[in-house]
Amino acid sequence: MRRRTDHRISERCGLLSIGVLLAVLCCTGQAFADSATISVATAAGASDPLAGAPRVFTISGTSAGSNSVYVKYRATGGAPCAGSADTDSGTLGANDPFHVYGDPVNGAFNLQRAGTWSRGAGTFLFCTWIASSSSANTTPFAQTIAFRAPSGTITATLSPTSPAVDQQATVTITGSSESPAYVYATIRPAGEPPCAPTYGADTGTGLIDGEAVNGSFSVLTSTKQATGGSYLICLWLAASPVDSAPIAGPQPQSFQVVGPIAAPLSIERVGGKISLHRRGGRYRGRLTTPVRCRFRRTVLLRRIGSAERSFGRTLTRKNGTFTFNRRRRLRGSLYVVATPRTQGWTVCSVVRWGVIRG
Repeated sequence: MRRRTDHRISERCGLLSIGVLLAVLCCTGQAFADSATISVATAAGASDPLAGAPRVFTISGTSAGSNSVYVKYRATGGAPCAGSADTDSGTLGANDPFHVYGDPVNGAFNLQRAGTWSRGAGTFLFCTWIASSSSANTTPFAQTIAFRAPSGTITATLSPTSPAVDQQATVTITGSSESPAYVYATIRPAGEPPCAPTYGADTGTGLIDGEAVNGSFSVLTSTKQATGGSYLICLWLAASPVDSAPIAGPQPQSFQVVGPIAAPLSIERVGGKISLHRRGGRYRGRLTTPVRCRFRRTVLLRRIGSAERSFGRTLTRKNGTFTFNRRRRLRGSLYVVATPRTQGWTVCSVVRWGVIRG
């Protein structure tokens, strides 16, 4: 009788042990069912954690029951994730696009936020808790995400490429930027110190003080120098005038300003005269001057009393002749002027002119 009782007691103990074991396994299975992963991608879904540009932040995973999700982050190298969201030293991220702190979840979840990571480039530790409250202790999910800096280019061209003294030159600054930024530029003689790390620290004269750009850009400005020589343009593509890590730059761009050309001590001046004849509405004439100053000279037909108004313009032929064709005959005293032209150091200058009256 006692053997049967002992046997039954053994059976009951065995069943109880099995039940306890199943309960433990069940609870363990629920604990392992929780999961959380953070991803940063482009609008097209490509993984690309980029600082300063729009991205889609996704927190996905599973919760074994009805819980909430809490996320904090901080730079790597410090303490590990704490046992609860409340006791962790990380940032809540209330002003960040991915802010998740207390969002309800149950089963599979996929929480998305669109915005821009504004904390700069670097590697950050993200801590995620799936718990009944922010003070509840649970095993956190730790994940590091490396945000890269945006890339960009900047350069400048001048037109004309080598301007003369006191000649205004157009400066075209072109490039591209992966994120919204500003263009800065200075100019100074090339013999001074090189471009500074930031626009705010540079000693040059400002050309562009923060032109907003994004993507491919082209910015125009101009410059004019009073003395000849070598000059240096410094360029920055940055978030601010004191940005110590610009997207591009400092980028130096040198150019030459051509000084005034000194004339030789002696200049040969060649004079001449013009004959003028009229027949109806046609006016013919000839420029008499040395051969080197005769061909393709600009000749103007004018009338006395009409100031410098031109009633015709043409070029002389190889033999110095020219013709004006008009539909109607001009009244008054008419005359012809040949404009000066420089060939080498010979100045062709006509100071005489032919006159037709009537």
